[in-house]
Amino acid sequence: MQLRQSSSSVQNIWAGVLASSSVLGSLALACIFPFAAIATLLAATLPFRKAAVWMGAVWFANQLVGYLILGYPQTANSFGHGLAMGATAMATLFVAKTVLDMRSDRSFVTLGLAFVAAFAAYEALLLLAATFLGGVQNFMPSIVWMVAQNDILWFAGLAILYMVLDGTLFERIGKHANPLG
Repeated sequence: MQLRQSSSSVQNIWAGVLASSSVLGSLALACIFPFAAIATLLAATLPFRKAAVWMGAVWFANQLVGYLILGYPQTANSFGHGLAMGATAMATLFVAKTVLDMRSDRSFVTLGLAFVAAFAAYEALLLLAATFLGGVQNFMPSIVWMVAQNDILWFAGLAILYMVLDGTLFERIGKHANPLG
């Protein structure tokens, strides 16, 4: 079983779903937004340029919600953290795309590997930024595990949603339910 790139219309709907989920997710979760999950799914489902544009849009929407609605402090340090998150989100997209290209498939195993690599890169790069900007205490194992659980749930939920949009979820369920296969 593989996740595949779909038609242009499905890609556009999918990108809109991710943009909407980024706004809603930012409102609900603020600082633990699942950038690694979204980066992995964008890398797996869209051409890289389109994925990069949408990754930037997702980050920008997250920042708008944070600064305009949730009242993030408007300080140089806070803006630095925001920029670090943007750069890290783009690097995470690149890491996920690299893993997917190295394995040259979109199987669930490869998607899982790409997600794990993307999450590790995201956390490591944010930790590096935190050594200069402050906030290293936010990388305690219990906090990273909480963020990982959040990302895993978003990854699974959005992957299922993508398969519904592209029509492959029910196709796969039907194949497994049919004894003649």
